[in-house]
Amino acid sequence: MNPKKLVLIILYGFILQNIAHAQSDLTIDNVYNAYLRNSGPIIEKDEIKGYYLFYQADKIDRKTNAYTLQILDENLNKVKDISFTDSKDITLKEGAFNGTDLLFVFFDEDQKLLEYRSYGIDGKENISYQRELDKKTIVYMKSSGGYLSGEETQNKTLFSIENKGFIADIPLRNEGDYTYEVSFYQTDKKKQWVYTPDENVKFAMASYLGSNDSVAIFEVLDRDAMLSQKVHTLILGIYLDDGKKAFEFETDKDQYTFYPMNIGKLDQDNNLMLIGPYFHNGDNVIKDNSLGLGVWIINNQGKIITTKYNSWETDFSKYLSVNSNGKVDDVGYIYFHRILQTSDGKIFAIGEGYKKVVSALGIGFKMLAGSGGAFKLKITDMVLLQLDRNFNVKDAEIYTKNSNNIEMPGGSEFMGPQLMAMVAEYIGGFDYSYTETDINHTTFVVGYTDYVRSSNYKGATFNTITYFNNKLTTDKINLKSQASDLVVLPGKTGTVAILEYFKKDKKLSMHIEKMN
Repeated sequence: MNPKKLVLIILYGFILQNIAHAQSDLTIDNVYNAYLRNSGPIIEKDEIKGYYLFYQADKIDRKTNAYTLQILDENLNKVKDISFTDSKDITLKEGAFNGTDLLFVFFDEDQKLLEYRSYGIDGKENISYQRELDKKTIVYMKSSGGYLSGEETQNKTLFSIENKGFIADIPLRNEGDYTYEVSFYQTDKKKQWVYTPDENVKFAMASYLGSNDSVAIFEVLDRDAMLSQKVHTLILGIYLDDGKKAFEFETDKDQYTFYPMNIGKLDQDNNLMLIGPYFHNGDNVIKDNSLGLGVWIINNQGKIITTKYNSWETDFSKYLSVNSNGKVDDVGYIYFHRILQTSDGKIFAIGEGYKKVVSALGIGFKMLAGSGGAFKLKITDMVLLQLDRNFNVKDAEIYTKNSNNIEMPGGSEFMGPQLMAMVAEYIGGFDYSYTETDINHTTFVVGYTDYVRSSNYKGATFNTITYFNNKLTTDKINLKSQASDLVVLPGKTGTVAILEYFKKDKKLSMHIEKMN
């Protein structure tokens, strides 16, 4: 072959490859219906590797629809279309990627069935698991943050374990008991185990906190009856290999009672870092006011290695105008969404403020129908706390945004600030969207939504707080759109992905937008 022609062919291939990698927008036509909560990012080791989109492509008959599960890479290039027909009653609830496999959770309302379908990154279906549900469990699931309802919420019951499999944590009715079930779908060995608590548990809720290479950690709220005021807070460890209990203990075993909200990994070992408010021993952690923010370091056997307690009244008051009950002026209480340690050793806790206020709407419903919550939550500002390697408070920043109100369900008058925040987080009431970091944790980005009312612009915005080169910077973009629905997803470093659905045009549109 002529050498010049060979060079041209190589150059042409290189140009085509770079054009493909440079793609920054995507349009999909003939989308019969789409709920944007059925789409999400594919994340591996905290980095964006792609996206999945699920939508109804056609209506076959009155009982059957045609669906498409579209897998994209991080540049919005199409990797695989997975098309199938199924009942009109199915919905995709969640999706996750563990570095080798994708797992999607479908719910069939008619068949009363949860189905977990595993796919390789090539789109080939590997294995599926089914979980039949009875009517009582479905009702309980729907009431537990609207998990099985059609609400536009961000559910959090499916979690990836890197290169191993997926954890699923669902609320469950077992005859007269309100309990939970933890399942592990092991993709590297194609096996499954199920963990359920002891039979004498009458009412318990489990929240997945995180894992290391051998143990998954859960926070469990346990009480003897649904309306019991005595609540036990426990930390539960389950071995990933066989689903057996590694440890379980109440969090009042130290000088204070601890209520972990989030978990992080330390850079120097395999131990786990738990963070959350702490209380006097004997206090009700879902009702009473906290004393401050605690940190526990535990190992695989559940042994507490280190504890640190930072008081609202002394430690945090140096940086925030906060009272002894943990209430910050103009911000309220703080709910922590994420904790992470950066490569320079600093520890950041990303939180958001909230206040418990009287709900005129809830009181009206209560008077008319005997239902509804008497209180609502006012969601306020973003808060970023910084700790050093020894977990001492080093700084705190408040990022002001407009407040919004979340109506609370019936019984809210009996809820303390911690429990109300848990409910609000579960139903997607906070403005926080995500925290994204690189594989080495040298930088991170916090994303959240806001609503601006100014002379120049009135409408939704997406905002970021970025940590890079030991500095914190902010940025925002306007989200005004003619779309029927819009969602912002994390993108490659310095970008976000904006997904829009235009119902009238039956069109999905997605594009990458730069952030500073």
